[in-house]
Amino acid sequence: MEHHIIQQVGEHEEEEEEEDGMRAEAAFEGVHSHNTFRYKHKKRSKVWEEYKPVFLNGKVQFAECLYCRSRMSCKDSNGTSHLWRHQKICPAKEDAAFRRLKDSYFPCVLVNQSEPVTPSDPVNQIISETLDDINSVIPNRFKSKVWREFSPIYVEGKLQAADCVHCRKRLSANKFGGRSHLSRHLLTCQARRGYSNQKGTLYPSSAPNLKSIGQDELSPALANGKVQIAEHSSKLFRSSSSADTSPIVRPIQVVPAHQPLPSQDLPSLKKQRTSFTTTTSEMRKVDQGAAYQELARMIVSHGYPLSIVEHEEMRRFVKNLNPMVHADAVSHNDMEGHCCALFQKEKAKLKDQLTLSSRRVSLSASIWTPDGAEPTVNYLCLTAHFIDNNWKVHRMIIKFGMFRSSPTDMERMIHYKEACVPESECGAYNVIWDAIRDWNLDQKLLSLTSVGEVRNDVSSSKLKETFVEKKCLPIRGKLYNVACVDDALNTIVSKVQQNIIHLVGDMVTQFFVAHASSSLNQQQLMEVISQMSLKCPQEDAKWWHKLYFRLEVFLHFNKSFPSEEAASPEDVIVAESICKILRTFYRVIEVISTSSSPTANMYFNEIWKVRTVLQEEASSEHTEITVMVTEMQETFNEYWQNSYLWLCIPVILDPRFKFSFIEFRLKRAFGLQSASYLSDIRETLQELFNEYCSSVDQPNGRVPKSEAFDIDYSDSFEDWDQHLNEQASRQKSTELDNYLEDGLVPRKDDFDILNWWMCHATKYPTLAAIVQDILAMPASAVQSAAAFTSSGPVIPKHHSMLSIKTIEALVCTRDWTR
Repeated sequence: MEHHIIQQVGEHEEEEEEEDGMRAEAAFEGVHSHNTFRYKHKKRSKVWEEYKPVFLNGKVQFAECLYCRSRMSCKDSNGTSHLWRHQKICPAKEDAAFRRLKDSYFPCVLVNQSEPVTPSDPVNQIISETLDDINSVIPNRFKSKVWREFSPIYVEGKLQAADCVHCRKRLSANKFGGRSHLSRHLLTCQARRGYSNQKGTLYPSSAPNLKSIGQDELSPALANGKVQIAEHSSKLFRSSSSADTSPIVRPIQVVPAHQPLPSQDLPSLKKQRTSFTTTTSEMRKVDQGAAYQELARMIVSHGYPLSIVEHEEMRRFVKNLNPMVHADAVSHNDMEGHCCALFQKEKAKLKDQLTLSSRRVSLSASIWTPDGAEPTVNYLCLTAHFIDNNWKVHRMIIKFGMFRSSPTDMERMIHYKEACVPESECGAYNVIWDAIRDWNLDQKLLSLTSVGEVRNDVSSSKLKETFVEKKCLPIRGKLYNVACVDDALNTIVSKVQQNIIHLVGDMVTQFFVAHASSSLNQQQLMEVISQMSLKCPQEDAKWWHKLYFRLEVFLHFNKSFPSEEAASPEDVIVAESICKILRTFYRVIEVISTSSSPTANMYFNEIWKVRTVLQEEASSEHTEITVMVTEMQETFNEYWQNSYLWLCIPVILDPRFKFSFIEFRLKRAFGLQSASYLSDIRETLQELFNEYCSSVDQPNGRVPKSEAFDIDYSDSFEDWDQHLNEQASRQKSTELDNYLEDGLVPRKDDFDILNWWMCHATKYPTLAAIVQDILAMPASAVQSAAAFTSSGPVIPKHHSMLSIKTIEALVCTRDWTR
């Protein structure tokens, strides 16, 4: 057959030269094109609108269906009736919209619109293979349904790979391998899932949509038995406002097989398969570890139980998301290890942050209890407060240890997987001291704000003595032992609990019982509550918080519905007096325990509100209220005597108030007795300033005078050097005097004290260093959510069953990752 074709070429050589101008280009793209095929007069049948001619040695030998890609013989001696019959039964004609742009047999690149292909293009040099070679282009191996969703890739005339038409992923597909891996890919192909949901079929058309074709960079094609890569340009589609996505028929230029292509456009398929296998294996390992890390972070952040990874529902959920993740491989113990590893990682970062900060740190200690009745163990939570070099307030938990445990708690030894810690090895002293050594805070400590259980603990007094002896605290620890404001207010209210319940307890109870009996009263009650914009207390709220909320509802209801008075005018007066006191306590705790970490200059004004309201209600005409408030004042005065230093000094460092404000307040409150308070405050501030001045010359501020000149004891100028140091200290002290003598900054609602000091740090360098340390002192050891609960912060029940090290990792990491 090959010899016969060559002979025909020789006989008609002259005829071909004459008909050279009449030949059409071997370029045809699209289904309904106006550039339909015309080849002499007898080839003008409209059936060629549905076929693409295939040339061999310049003559049409085959007609290729534009829908199913079937090739049928079409020599000069044959008619076109068989072509019409095929169009009537063509199975792929209905899906032509998806196949009209697909051509896997000819490598081609688009030609610029302004440069169409001329009739002189050497079309007869494009294909010179025999008919047997052309028939080999259509293999018989594509009978499997899986090829409806893959495009074959040839290398040197042999099938080597398959491209998924959905996600464009390339898989190996040589003749020695099966097709099961292609089927498995279809089960996990995310792009195919979305397409199947839209089409509602199991095997959609193998032709990609227009968008995926436009984005494809490489398309295999066969010429001379070898793969050539054709670059599809986005110019293939017309961009118009009418959203017409029909293909544009343009002349194409066929790339001969002998023309080499850039090596970067056609990498070695074997190398590509090896790289793909290696990359996939590495990705599986990395993704598996990353999945466990994210799962540990989720458990820590939301307080989920560690056993959630062993729940069957959780494993099914993970398996459906990604079958490559081995959800059954991780256990409760494994996740405990991941959480502890995350804790150590975050802890190392925060240690570096504290190390780089040159400022002092204030600590706060609170007691946490396990969830449940009558806990046999309590925990101590230690939180660090400091202002960094960028003048930002930081608050983070640095230690979570055991505060007290029952030595005979056999259940803890069984469930908590650890022996009971004796009282000699637990408590505030051990927990705080371990944290200070672990975080290297021995030379950077300023104060400790704690609840009554910690402050009254025997070991707490020993702790302060140890710090003072080691010279770790400034001004001999005068600012060290700070009582929590919310704890002090709870103590004041608790001492008069019986008086408050006696005065308003029965009245409030009868009111709610009477107004809960009918639907009309309930509706009125809900209307009043909705207008109050007051948070409803939780079930475990403190008793006085619940009572205060009910008093507010009671008083608002009497104002809204005066005809429905539920109490006498005298009872209303008593309720208003007690509600005023409890309202002040509630709002003060809200301010000082907010999660935004307020600065210490705000505490004095809040405490002064408590003193003012108690003084006003002490002059009440109601005798029982006067007696009750007098008892509350006595408890408040005890708190004031122990706290006025650390409350007043931050206010002096506020440029809006300074010393004149403190002097104004104390003189009006205490009269002649204010002189002793003011003298003590001024001396403490001066002493603190002098210590910070010396710390500039001597970084640690702890070098004894005898060691400062121990190089040569016979130095006759020792007294002169000491005189110069004292003179320099007196000169520096003018910085404090200048600050106090300067005018006050106008009070504004948007005043930012940290920003003001950051801007004036060069003018008052020593005072700025003091401000960074003093303003970070906390007034509460807990946040407002726990400040109003009866039990304080609580450990979840599923976490209290873990060891103390794991509990510490969960609590600290959750605080750090918020």
